[in-house]
Amino acid sequence: MEEWLIAYGSPCLLAAGFLYGINFPCPLGVLLMAAGGLARQGLISWPALLLACPLGILLGEQPWFFLGRRLRSKAPPRLAQIFRERGPSLLLTGRFIPGVPATVVPLAGMTGVSWKRFFAWDLASALLYTVTYSVCGNLLSHWLSLGQIVALAIGILVTIQFLAYKKRNSL
Repeated sequence: MEEWLIAYGSPCLLAAGFLYGINFPCPLGVLLMAAGGLARQGLISWPALLLACPLGILLGEQPWFFLGRRLRSKAPPRLAQIFRERGPSLLLTGRFIPGVPATVVPLAGMTGVSWKRFFAWDLASALLYTVTYSVCGNLLSHWLSLGQIVALAIGILVTIQFLAYKKRNSL
């Protein structure tokens, strides 16, 4: 993975961000942590990392927003009310909770949020996500090898997914 990231860093992060944005199961957090570790070593450019991944996420999520606009009358009342109350915070922090972006992005369109407002919050969210994971990988690379960072990230993400699945099924 290391050689692949070094050789195709920006296109790889753009594609992974896009896949994540269209809700394709993609271990973007793991990839960003690995890229952060490589950026610390100067093997990947920080500006390219901070531009490619959020751009991919934004490109992937725009169709979901506009699909939500077309389905405006079909917004579930309870979810629409929650989004109206907490919309920007759900867009900003929901990216860190498995499954939330798949719901929140179309819901933003369904509840009539303007595209400019959605884009601003979505951009902030994509940047926050990218910076958080890549900086974690950067910091961890002081003590761990790239393989250990990837293993740790996969372990954390699998645990989070499992806990979210367990909670969702217990409701």
